[in-house]
Amino acid sequence: MSLKSGGLWYVSGLARMRNVSVKARISLLLGVVQIVEVVLNGMVLICIVASYFVLAGFSASFSSGGGFGNNYYSPFEGTELEQVRQLDQQYTILRSPLIYGGVAVSLGLGVLTMGVLLQGAKSLTMLSGKWLLTEAAFSLLAAVGYCTGIGIYLHVALQINSTDTCKTRERLYARRGLTWMNCQLAGTDGAAATFACLLVIMYGASVVLALRSYREQKRYKDSREQPKSYSEAPEYLWSGTL
Repeated sequence: MSLKSGGLWYVSGLARMRNVSVKARISLLLGVVQIVEVVLNGMVLICIVASYFVLAGFSASFSSGGGFGNNYYSPFEGTELEQVRQLDQQYTILRSPLIYGGVAVSLGLGVLTMGVLLQGAKSLTMLSGKWLLTEAAFSLLAAVGYCTGIGIYLHVALQINSTDTCKTRERLYARRGLTWMNCQLAGTDGAAATFACLLVIMYGASVVLALRSYREQKRYKDSREQPKSYSEAPEYLWSGTL
């Protein structure tokens, strides 16, 4: 083996080591981003469920029979109490598509993201290129889905808050000094939308990292497929010059 051939083999080996190191760092960063995505999906889920119970109304604490409802103080009495209960029920029905849709999206994407995270953590060098492209496609669809979902969720919430049911309900609660039950956008809805916006950013970052990991993996495989004379070390590296 000549000095030139040995030097080329050495440079090729360094390049392969560099590719493995870069891919390891990218894979680690991608894993961290996906963990954040799982946590944010959980936060969106919590905010949506909290919004449902907070906006269900004061009368939602009552049971139609006995138990907790009999020991719970109510500022409403008689026909006013019955009217509040009916309005609360109508408002809750109007908002039911938001909680069902929101829970389905946040829980579903959270579980899928966890699955992608566990699958990607199996090996840094043995993941197929198809899997990395699938991972990038999933993250892209999740980002687009959340971006669309934020618009739909806020639009529907504002439409519900502009109905006569919400306005009548707001006036009844205001008579008893319960001004927090109004037809403005709830803080829990705003928090859910904020976490969803962060998820759009995180999923976008996952797309970039997955594609970059695919590129580094392809570069690493290409370096391993170089001619045999450059990819295999001789028994004595400098024997051709001695």
